[in-house]
Amino acid sequence: MRSRAARRRGRRILLSTGAALAAALTAVTSGALDAPTKPTAPSPDQSHAPVQRVTVDLDAHTLTIEGRRFLIAAPVDFCPIGERTVTVTAKYPTVTLSRSKQRIGRAGPRKWAVTFTDRSHHQRLLLFALDPSDLPTLGKDAVLGAIGLAPAAGKGVYDAIRPEARVEIKGRQSESKLLDSACIDRQTIR
Repeated sequence: MRSRAARRRGRRILLSTGAALAAALTAVTSGALDAPTKPTAPSPDQSHAPVQRVTVDLDAHTLTIEGRRFLIAAPVDFCPIGERTVTVTAKYPTVTLSRSKQRIGRAGPRKWAVTFTDRSHHQRLLLFALDPSDLPTLGKDAVLGAIGLAPAAGKGVYDAIRPEARVEIKGRQSESKLLDSACIDRQTIR
């Protein structure tokens, strides 16, 4: 009799364990229970890398990116950038600017060029590396509509700045007294 009772108890344990396993399997496969190691989908805030922030201070003649500060040549009063916040749209190792009709400024290449799109939907220079002969303009208002960096700093900033970086432009900016075509560094980049 004892062996029959032991067999019945064994069958009941086996049946109840099988039923519990079947219920657990159904719950997991139906999605009612998530496995603890199942990765969760990122929230919309986590799916994109944070926007890179760059600060340009026209009064202090500095550009700050990722904790590093660079001396700049700022735009002259009569050819300002004309924006307070811009988003970097593209980077070019070199862009070539055409001679302005008014023959103001130096035509030709601008190395390590970073551009933005202005309110009129034109792609324009934001910053570039100055020629070595332009080094005396650092720390002054000397560029016709963009920001100039020292030749040695130009490549480093070009490499560090990312497309879609948000650039905040602080400091004084007067209204442009000349047409964009006269401010050679404000011409549309094609």
